Amino acid sequence: MKTLVIGYGNTLRSDDGVGFLVAEEVAEWNLPNLRSLAVHQLLPELAAEIAQVEEVFFIDAWEDLGNEHHDRPRLERLQPNASPCSLDHSWSPSVLLHLASTLYHSDPVAYQILIPARQFDFGTSLSAIAKDGMDWSLNVMKAHLTTDREQLPCTKLA
Repeated sequence: MKTLVIGYGNTLRSDDGVGFLVAEEVAEWNLPNLRSLAVHQLLPELAAEIAQVEEVFFIDAWEDLGNEHHDRPRLERLQPNASPCSLDHSWSPSVLLHLASTLYHSDPVAYQILIPARQFDFGTSLSAIAKDGMDWSLNVMKAHLTTDREQLPCTKLA
């Protein structure tokens, strides 16, 4: 099974870059049928990359201070969604999935890993919670990719 990992965020804004860093680490695994992209933001051009795989992971920092379980990463199964994108040139994973489906008739299994983040100041170091979330994400993905596609512990369908 061909798998794509897309980690995104700003590595100069501390925890915001955790998704980017996860993707860089995954790229070093050199596993067959695995491609990993570290990008600063999601762009429509990624739909062509998504269309070439059977499974895709989107990795990003998550600041949701209103959630009581914010100290743990969230792993969600994604579905394509045609909702309009914002005017700030950023695209959501679900909209990219919809674009891949519409343009390329490709519907890979898709997951989103949201890593808890607390600090977004200028800098390159991660908070302890982001480091823990990064480790958890890498462990879950490696177990999934190197075994018989171990069942992923999804928190919900998004």
